[in-house]
Amino acid sequence: MAKYIVKRLLMLIPVLLGVSFIVFFLLRVCAPDPAPVVLGEHATEESMNEWREVNGLNDSIPVQYIEFIKGALTGDFGNSYYSKTPVFDEIMSRFPATAELAVVAIIIASLLGILIGVGTAVKKNSIFDNMGMLFCLMGVSVPIFWLGVLMQILFAKELSLLPVSGATSGSIILDKVTGSYLIDAILSGSGDYVRDVILHMILPAFTLAFYTLAIISRMTRSSMLDTLNQDYIRTARAKGIGEGRVIGKHALRNAMMPIVTVIGLQFGSLLGGAVLTETVYGWPGIGKYLVECAQKSDFPVVQASVLMIATIFVILNLIVDIIYAFLDPRISYGRKDN
Repeated sequence: MAKYIVKRLLMLIPVLLGVSFIVFFLLRVCAPDPAPVVLGEHATEESMNEWREVNGLNDSIPVQYIEFIKGALTGDFGNSYYSKTPVFDEIMSRFPATAELAVVAIIIASLLGILIGVGTAVKKNSIFDNMGMLFCLMGVSVPIFWLGVLMQILFAKELSLLPVSGATSGSIILDKVTGSYLIDAILSGSGDYVRDVILHMILPAFTLAFYTLAIISRMTRSSMLDTLNQDYIRTARAKGIGEGRVIGKHALRNAMMPIVTVIGLQFGSLLGGAVLTETVYGWPGIGKYLVECAQKSDFPVVQASVLMIATIFVILNLIVDIIYAFLDPRISYGRKDN
């Protein structure tokens, strides 16, 4: 196991280098020149050249990339072109908001996904099963941004049940302690603040969870159907064990390994998927900030944000593999065939 973990950690290096190079190269080739965007349309050519020189944009792309990697290795991603503050500080101030949205979304997706998956497997070929599979098909087919707009129209505009965007109402000012709006609202000791944050979180959390919920439901159904056909399940039923206990203790427990894997991988994907959700709902996290900076050609912010999301994703993959090994002692990552 130790050798496997070390090997996977070493594999992170080429993966992250590849991600950083692709993002870095695409920004330099495809994105608009940041000089006129930052300085404004009335800036002179002389002032723009001076600005490029100060920010290292007059160097060749390989030289710029090497400087970026050297800074990234020390945690220095440069300063934002607009705020002039370190990019790392800007990202970390917004990361808790993205993390809490992703955590709430994965909790919703896991609980409802497993519930629907188990129900459709137990009631195979029933109306409930058909409806569940239709729901899963919609979940993997509907674009997140379109779903977000539809939910805003229905629940915020037509029914006026939930806020349309943002993390808090304009009248509420939270002291930033952790950067997580829900935790900071709890720390404030105000029930009204907590309620307000929860109401603002419902729509973006469910929108972000929708695709993952469908994936988990399908995986749970598939895994449960395979488990329910095993001999030990038939033996348990023959012994007179209650159906609820057979499903909950014997079937679901043994079907959980692939489900745990999917949940772990999808949690990493939620951080990337939050880009669209946060943009639609104006949720003040990394995703919304990344889109804004990409539109303004703020290269340092875009590079650092994408690299951070990629790092979290590959680390979560490693954690999932380790958890999988502990859940199933038959798996040995130290063997040559693995």
